[in-house]
Formats: sequence, structure tokens, C-alpha cells
Amino acid sequence: MIEARQSLLAIDLGSYAVKVALLSPGKTGFSLRSWGYLPLESKPEDSPEEKKLIVLNALRAFLIQSGIKNKYAAASVSGNSMIVRYVKFPLLTKAELSATIATEAEPFIPFDVNEVQFGFHILGESIDEGQKKMETVLVAAKKEAIASRVEILQGAGLTPSIIDVDSFALENLFTHFDGAAAEPGGTLYLNIGHSVTNLSIIDEGNTRVVRDIFTSGQIFTHAIMKALDCDAAKAESVKKAHSLLFNSEQKDAAIAEERKEDVAVSDALIGVLKDLTTEVHRSVDFFLSQGSDRVISRLVLMGGSAALKNLDRYLNLEFKTPVSILNPLTAIENSQSIPADLAPAFAVAIGLALRKRNDWI
Repeated sequence: MIEARQSLLAIDLGSYAVKVALLSPGKTGFSLRSWGYLPLESKPEDSPEEKKLIVLNALRAFLIQSGIKNKYAAASVSGNSMIVRYVKFPLLTKAELSATIATEAEPFIPFDVNEVQFGFHILGESIDEGQKKMETVLVAAKKEAIASRVEILQGAGLTPSIIDVDSFALENLFTHFDGAAAEPGGTLYLNIGHSVTNLSIIDEGNTRVVRDIFTSGQIFTHAIMKALDCDAAKAESVKKAHSLLFNSEQKDAAIAEERKEDVAVSDALIGVLKDLTTEVHRSVDFFLSQGSDRVISRLVLMGGSAALKNLDRYLNLEFKTPVSILNPLTAIENSQSIPADLAPAFAVAIGLALRKRNDWI
């Protein structure tokens, strides 16, 4: 039995849909008490305030309908509103670093220090050019991004308890369920969401690389819209229906059988995937450059776009490493009510739901 805990209502405020998850202790682990997948009917031309209102209304309606009583909530940020850096600071106490964090962090971030809120976690000590340093994970998030999350949660009648980072919520999920620490070599995680792809590389139980890439689900959709000259709804539909033709034999067979839409959709998706894999290779190369013994042993997919047919096989050929799709609900009791095709999209939400109210980043 998991120790008693005060559950957090996890709310992943995505740009395509809001994902909600509430866990409680189960017989052998965690049990899903409630969940929600709330597609958003926003339009590209909507203003930020209009989009925020659409999110707020969807969340309010869900909370009323579901009857959830938990008021303490966790949400997260990602994308160009925040940045994560692994840096070496002079050896200080945690209290000393807290007091001087803006000054110490300024050389490492591209934002005005007056416009961001800092967080950090000290990993340990090291020697750099004969000087004692402390290896630190530094997070800088724009205050307006955090304020936006807080405003939505409070507007829905909730009490913000944690504002996390998508990648760290995912790391919390991996720590609980995926067993990356037990695997030899580095594990590359790709959470391909609607507006951003979260990339993490974990090696020997420690996160070594964290990055957000802006090639994501909506870029796939736009590429199909252009290729088929269709609207977004049609593009979303065919994106789910068609498979990637990931080798020349498959493509030649589709051409011979005059499956023109199959070929057009696959070509559009692969064009975007080439951009995505170029960025992923850069992060992998950076990781490998940190030590001659570093290797990537496997790649794990999650997020809504993980459901693209044959994506795992395409990436297996591209990175020459085993590829799997992580179902964040595998170890969660009573989670069968969430459709299998939606499960990978709940990775951030489950990672947030596994937090405790006294956790912090």
C-alpha cells in the first residue's frame, strides 16, 4: 500500500486539449480516481485572452460535471516561456544560492532576470579547473507564463500548489514507473505534444539533457493541410488514419497501387520528421560529447503524436536504437476507462499527479 498522501489534481494545460488526472493510493500502487480529456475549440486567430477563456470554461465545466472536490492543483510550463540549464556555480550553501540566484544565473539565461522566476536543484559537487563547484539544474520561467497558469487554476476555483516544468513532470513519471535508472546507457525520451516536443535524456538515473523543440503535432497537421489542400479537421483525421511509409519498398508499393493520399500524407509527415530528427540528433550529439562512455540505449515515445502509425519504426531506423511507446497508465489501477489512443497524451498529467503538495522544483 502506498503511504497516505494528499492528492493533487493534475492539470496539463495543452494548446490542443487539457488533460486532467487525479490519483489516490491503490492496493499495489496508484489508482485513477478521475480523469478528463478536454479538446479546445480555439482558433488560430483567437487572442491570448480568448484562448485563456476557452481553457477556463472547459475546465470549469469539467469540474462541475465530474464533481471533483480536490482543490489543490498542479500545472506546468514549457516552450519558449522557460529554459532549463545544467550549470556549475561557485560552491555555496542552498541559502546563499537562493539569495544570489539572479546574479549567478544571469550569464546563463536569455531573459531579463527581472522578468523571470528562478528555481534550482543542486546535483552535487565537482572540481572545475582546480576550483570546487556545484553542479546545478537551473530553471528560469517567465513570470507572465506562471501567472497565466495560476490565473486559470484560481479562476476554476482551485488552489495552485505546484507550477512544474513539463520535462520534470515527465521525469517524475519515469522515476516512478519506467525504470530508466536500471537500464544501461542513456534513455532518450520524446514527448511529442501539439505545440512543443519535450526532449529528455536520462543516464544512470540522472537527467543530462532537457530541451523543448518546436516541431510538434500541429506542424504535422499543417503539413498535411498544405499537401492535401484541406482544412485542419480533415488533416487531423487523415493524420491518424494513414501510416508512415518509412522505406522505399513501402512507398513504391503505394505508388504502384495508386494510393495517392497515402503517399502524400506520408511525404508530408516525413518532411516534418526530418526537421524534428535533425534537432534531436543535435541534443544526442551534445549528450555523447560529454563522455566517451556515453551511449543512447533506447528511445521512448509519448504524447499525442506518438500514435502516428509507424513512427516508432521510422525512428528505430533513424537512430538505430530500440523504440517503444510509453503508456503512462500501465501501472495505474482503474485506468482502463481512458482510451488506448489517448493514453500517451497523459504522460505530463500523470507525472504531475504523482507529485505531493510539498514537492517543489
